This record gives sequence, C-alpha cells and structure tokens, in this order.
Amino acid sequence: AAHQRSVPRLPIPPLGETLERYLRAAQPLQTLEEHAITRAAVAQFFDTDGPGLQRLLEEADAALPHDSSYLESLWYRLAYLGPRSPVPIHANPCFTLAPPSRHTPPLERAAGLLAKAAQWAHALRTGTLTAPTAKGGSPLCMALLPAVLGTARIPRQGCDVLHSASAPDAAAVCRRGEWYSVPLFDATGAPLPPATLLDSLKQLPPAAAHAPAVGALTAWRRDEWAEARAALSSSPQNESSLKAIDEALLVLSLDDSAPASPTELARTSLCGDATARWYDKLQLLVFADGQAAINFEHAPQVVSLASHLAEAGEHEAGGRRAAA
Repeated sequence: AAHQRSVPRLPIPPLGETLERYLRAAQPLQTLEEHAITRAAVAQFFDTDGPGLQRLLEEADAALPHDSSYLESLWYRLAYLGPRSPVPIHANPCFTLAPPSRHTPPLERAAGLLAKAAQWAHALRTGTLTAPTAKGGSPLCMALLPAVLGTARIPRQGCDVLHSASAPDAAAVCRRGEWYSVPLFDATGAPLPPATLLDSLKQLPPAAAHAPAVGALTAWRRDEWAEARAALSSSPQNESSLKAIDEALLVLSLDDSAPASPTELARTSLCGDATARWYDKLQLLVFADGQAAINFEHAPQVVSLASHLAEAGEHEAGGRRAAA
C-alpha cells in the first residue's frame, strides 16, 4: 500500500501545452497553408470551448481513485479493446525464456513454470510480492498486477470486454487442441509444488490427432470471433468450457514443435500454430524440446508488468528473457 501511494498520478497537462504539442505533431504532415488553418482553429478552441472542456476533464480525473487516471478507460477502448484486427502480431507481445541450465523434458519444464506462476499469484494475493521498480528505483504502479493472471479478453461486436476471475486456482492446458483443467493450489490456497503439477500433467490423457481447434478462433478478426463465440455458447457444455478457460489463472500450451533457432522460437511464440494457442489470455508456451515462452493479451497490462511475472521464469531457468 505504501509503495502504491508513492507512485505519482499521470498528470493532465495545461490546455496550452496540450495544444502546442498537437500543433508540433501536425506540422510535419501539413503544407504551410494547411498548418496556418489548423493553428487558427486551435487558437479559436483555446478562446472558446477549450477551457470548459479542460475543467470537466480535470474534475472527472479528480473523482477517480489514486491508482487510476483519465486516460485508462479511453486507452482500453481505443488502443486495444476497440480495434477489430486479430490480436496476434497486432497486439499480443511475447517473451522467450532462457533455457534451463540442464536439459529438461517439456512436461517437467511446464510444471516448473506453472509452479512459479502460482507462487507469483499467491505472493500477490498475500501482499508479499516484491514491488516492481524502474531503473534507478522509481516505483512502478502495481494497480494492474492483479490483471496479469486470471484475466481474459472476451470478444464482443464493436468492442471487446475484459473479465477477471475473483480467485483463479487452475491452469487451462491445451494439448493438440484438447483442453484440460489442472489445479495449481491445494485446499488451503497454497501453491502446489512442481512435482505434484508434473504428476498432474503426466496423467493427462493422450490427445486426439484431430481435435477441434477452438483456440484458432482467438486469432480471428474480433467481430468474426465474437459471432463464432456466441454460436458456440448456445451449447451449455461449450459455455462451461469457455468459462473454465476465461477464469483460469493462465493458459498452458504444450506445443509439439521444436524451434530450431532463437529467431524461429520468437516467431512461433509471437504468432505460431493458432490451433495450439489461446490469444485472449496470458499463455505459457512449452515446446517439445523444453524451450518456453510467454505470449499475453495486452489490454489489461503493460509489458513492464508482464515482465515482472516473466522474471519468475528467468529465475526458474537461471537465464534471461528476450522480448518480441
């Protein structure tokens, strides 16, 4: 709490400064005549509607919680949830994780990473997570950290929405298009150890060779995916399965491929086989040779916060991550 209170709020610039920034941005894109017209319009706005709108903005911002800002809802809607392009490449980033110090079979690597994610979530819930800082020790806002795990982007016509589970306790595991739920915590809420998670992963039934690749729909254009999801949800069983994925702590994708180079690992982690992905949540990708990566839906978080979780993977691997 003390850390969060020390984070400065995003300031609202004075109206004149905002307008000068707008003019500087517009100038390279305009002819001298066009820019003169724009400058006259900006001066008129400053003398008429501008001050009243600035005051309304400042009043609305003052009514928000300390760890929010006037820009937040606009940013969600205009930058991420509103665009209708597919989220792979256009929105979702990824981190590739350094290999372990010894060769690790893929299920063992997956169990270790799931355990680290559960430990990270437990530390966040219990208030024991180390507060993130920027270079030089400046505090970073932690308000969005609860959304790093347990949050899903839900497709809707025109603009998507975010859904955060109250206390997610399982991973949604995708294996050759089949989906399974693997518990990550015991009855007391404590994270399960890697050995227990490894046993759970080993007990997953062999996946069918041609299972329905529902995850590929998350790579579709958003309105088309919204329409397809609505059709799927007309079945109570499908609706229950979709809810289980949405409310999982995270997705684990067990990928049959083995990228042959760092470039190939980055490419397939960023936009690989969509039949083995769920692009609407944060997902761990573990490949057949034990390589691993994190791909995440960008709307509820910024890269600096997702990297706070990725550091758990670094510590598990004893190496460094690379961003794409």
